[in-house]
Amino acid sequence: MIEINLLPEELRVMSRGKNSPFAIEARYFIYLIPLVIGLLAALHVFLFAVIMIKNSELFILSSKWNALAPQRQALDKFKSEFAVINQDSLAINQLVAQRINWSEKLNKLSLGLPSGVWFEEITISKNNFFLRGSVVSLQRQEMSLIKSFMDNLKNENAFIKDFNKLELGSVQRRTVGGYEIADFSFSGSLRQK
Repeated sequence: MIEINLLPEELRVMSRGKNSPFAIEARYFIYLIPLVIGLLAALHVFLFAVIMIKNSELFILSSKWNALAPQRQALDKFKSEFAVINQDSLAINQLVAQRINWSEKLNKLSLGLPSGVWFEEITISKNNFFLRGSVVSLQRQEMSLIKSFMDNLKNENAFIKDFNKLELGSVQRRTVGGYEIADFSFSGSLRQK
């Protein structure tokens, strides 16, 4: 059949014939259907195999999980006991943080003790600290020794941190064997934690 088309070639409607890039002859189409069905069947077999493998892995992991049940229970018991012990430990740490380290304070007292000064009594109660001592100086500098000793204690942060105040009490002079001795006392109130 002869077709006459007077339109220019760019305006002509292309027919699905031999010149069309998407045109497939009927005899090739018959071969394409079994190929598509074969690909779908292969895909189905592949997915079935993947599902079977995943199911077997799930079964193995489930059996391992069930075998570990006694260990999980022991671990849960340990965790609960550890939580109780941890709470006890926190309470003990809080109590330790609130305590006053008297050995450190007594060490600071002895290290800061000037020559010619000695202690006669140290009393510690729940809220108070009391120290009584004496000082002797051949240069008659008893008061300056007491003041420097007290200033050193007040400047020592490790010593003074647990006190609200530390004050010099009474100072009394007496003579023993021709030497003048000054008896002094310190008192301090302890900080409540």
